[in-house]
Amino acid sequence: MRVLDGAELITASPVRASIELEYADPQEFSASWMIDPDDPIFRGHYPGFLIYPGVCLIESAHQVAMAHASAVGRSMALVQIESARFRRPVFPGHRITVTGKTTDAEDGDLRCTATVRSIREDGIPGEAARIRLRYTRRIR
Repeated sequence: MRVLDGAELITASPVRASIELEYADPQEFSASWMIDPDDPIFRGHYPGFLIYPGVCLIESAHQVAMAHASAVGRSMALVQIESARFRRPVFPGHRITVTGKTTDAEDGDLRCTATVRSIREDGIPGEAARIRLRYTRRIR
């Protein structure tokens, strides 16, 4: 298992957590981390009812897919968010797990399908989002 800290991720990313990246093969990936209750993203989202923004769930899936691609020697660039379905809210203190798979798309691009699950403080798990991203292959 390789742990990436926020400094290794794209500096413009709102996702700043340390991510425990696990990968079993060149296509599938999994990573998990705790949503920091003190993350600055919560300052305005929403006062009095803090909720992890959906865009951060999408960015989480993207960051894990990119870390996995790098780990398996693949070079790719995000070109499209094909779909994002938000199933339940993620709150400060939840642990999220991003699992996914990268496959070949019909046109030669790559498609990443990811599921974000959250585990509440009381240990109850649930699906927070389903995300599908499209990447173009980049030559190194």
